[in-house]
Amino acid sequence: MDKQTIQNQLIDIVEAVIGTRVQPDEYIESLFDSMSKVQLMVEVKDRLGVTLPVDEIDTLVDSVQVLADYVAEHGAR
Repeated sequence: MDKQTIQNQLIDIVEAVIGTRVQPDEYIESLFDSMSKVQLMVEVKDRLGVTLPVDEIDTLVDSVQVLADYVAEHGAR
């Protein structure tokens, strides 16, 4: 799966989880609470097949681009 496709899917996932539109390079960490981070982790695992590590989740939700880089590196299906 190419990075643009991953990024578009992650935008859809993030918007569904937090209920607001986001841009790929927008800082989004402050839009998440602990429950929405867990929901994001579940959705990414279900839709893309990549497990987001709990100990890195705060860093990974800096932006959709950061999240997409991680997902691409760890084998999105």
